[in-house]
Amino acid sequence: MMTLCLLCGMAASAQSMKMVVDKNGEVVGRYVKTNADSYTVDVQDSYDVPKAGNRVVTFSAAAGQGIVYRNQDLSGNINVRSDAKRNAPVIAQIPDPEGVPDTYPCLGKKNGYYKIRIDGRVGYVREDVACWDGMDTF
Repeated sequence: MMTLCLLCGMAASAQSMKMVVDKNGEVVGRYVKTNADSYTVDVQDSYDVPKAGNRVVTFSAAAGQGIVYRNQDLSGNINVRSDAKRNAPVIAQIPDPEGVPDTYPCLGKKNGYYKIRIDGRVGYVREDVACWDGMDTF
């Protein structure tokens, strides 16, 4: 069974995504398509932005771009470990949200784990219990 992330409808295992960024490298939105003079982007709704001053860039979890959040199809706390190993000590937990889930900066990917920053610490969460996205729209 394939799990979809509720945020963007992507497969939970998606690891890269095209994004439109401005001249300062700030994310404008998820890339949808190229038009004559603009890009169609999606944040929560789709809209067009001019090509001038913007460009399409592929973001990836492996490069430490985007955000990570818990898979909302699961219940209970999710362990964040000190290393990308199943037996590494638990340094934090991501709680079951009562609404909008918390998001964590993605710092990379290692051995099937996302590297994240949580509560000022760096830790690892298994990719089968978390979702990655190129931008935070919660």
